[in-house]
Amino acid sequence: MEKTDKGKSNMDVTRFIPDELNLIQIERRFELEKDMINAIASGNSLRMQELLELKRSFFPNSVCCDNQSATDVLRSCKNQLVVFNTVCRIAARQGGVQPLYLHNIFNKYALIIERATSVQFLDDTLYSQMAMEYAESVLSFSISSYSPVIKKLVTFLTCHLNEDVTVQDLAKIHRMHISHISRKFKHETGMSIPEYVNLQRIGLGKLYFENGNTSIGEVSELLGFNDSNYFGKVFKKFTDLTPSQYITLVQNRHEVR
Repeated sequence: MEKTDKGKSNMDVTRFIPDELNLIQIERRFELEKDMINAIASGNSLRMQELLELKRSFFPNSVCCDNQSATDVLRSCKNQLVVFNTVCRIAARQGGVQPLYLHNIFNKYALIIERATSVQFLDDTLYSQMAMEYAESVLSFSISSYSPVIKKLVTFLTCHLNEDVTVQDLAKIHRMHISHISRKFKHETGMSIPEYVNLQRIGLGKLYFENGNTSIGEVSELLGFNDSNYFGKVFKKFTDLTPSQYITLVQNRHEVR
């Protein structure tokens, strides 16, 4: 009896030892994922596009799991993308993206993953979309390259996006001269403080819409705009779309899942 159990145990172990080809594929996948994490952390969206092309080339028939029912395969895919979503969030945080944006991006994809009904959508579309958005978030929202003073100011502004913080307020809070703050901020960010605040507000507003909030008035208020019409004008300035057009675009995109 003991011999039989031992023999059976040895046979079970060998089933999980990958052959040489599978081992190469496993190593290749890990190297690819490591490069993707680095591309996100550095905000290199062009490199990410190259890596996604390599993924399609290396794994053209990639499925999440073999020898399972269709329901199990879908759940397996969802689990893998949940993990990938977490890894991307950590990489973007390392790249200097602030928690407020990452929280909304992460929640958006967590919701999309759970609502998805197609393995093809998850594997062919959402994986790439997620990787690109996290890389682009570092490009758009990272504060890693700023000096300690500007990092401090940007962090404060991000935490108070729904408030009308003036340059005078910043000067008083951080004990700096108004002209020095304005000049240094413009030099490092390429924008005036009001322009920067509006850019961040619109970036966050897009995430609110993508997370399912379709009330323009509510989003406008959440972002600190006293007038939803003015919010619409600022939104169009940065996106070339009205809030209503953007909501429709998001809804049409969701229907493909």
